Amino acid sequence: MEVTMRNLGAMAARAVHVPMAAPWVQAAVGGLALVLGGLVYALDRGGWPSAQLAGLAGLAGATAAPWFGSVGGWLPSLVHPFAFSLFTAALRTSGAPPATLACAAWGLVNVLFELGQHPRVGPVLAAHLESAFGAAGGARALAHFFARGRFDPADLAAAVAGAAAAAVWLRVASSRKDRHDC
Repeated sequence: MEVTMRNLGAMAARAVHVPMAAPWVQAAVGGLALVLGGLVYALDRGGWPSAQLAGLAGLAGATAAPWFGSVGGWLPSLVHPFAFSLFTAALRTSGAPPATLACAAWGLVNVLFELGQHPRVGPVLAAHLESAFGAAGGARALAHFFARGRFDPADLAAAVAGAAAAAVWLRVASSRKDRHDC
């Protein structure tokens, strides 16, 4: 193939093309999203042990204004279903159900956990968990989560938005893959 100015740009674009649908790209984007969510906990929600371990203790001052502002209230609820949907899609094998099904499943899991923190649901759910499993395994921690968690409708919306964002990402990645596989 003769290299001309006309096709040089197209050749360069193909040479540096990073397919969004590649499993490692999906896993990396999911991982970066989880790091962002972790920073909310480390810097804005009193995650002192994790902040100290990461060397961020100086950045997370006790009297400092939240780094993420009001976005930090719901960002982890968006990041979780987004990241885990991408992780699940990255692990898919050929012939597996559509990747968007993972998005719906992770969105549903997050919505159910948020609803489990509702003041009318959480204490009842926690009591059932403790009576059924006692302190076995993670049952006590889960019961504590439901009984003392803070229900927030914004977290419900963020969970749905995170799952939808992952579905859009996967749809765009899939369509880009189809266009670039020649």
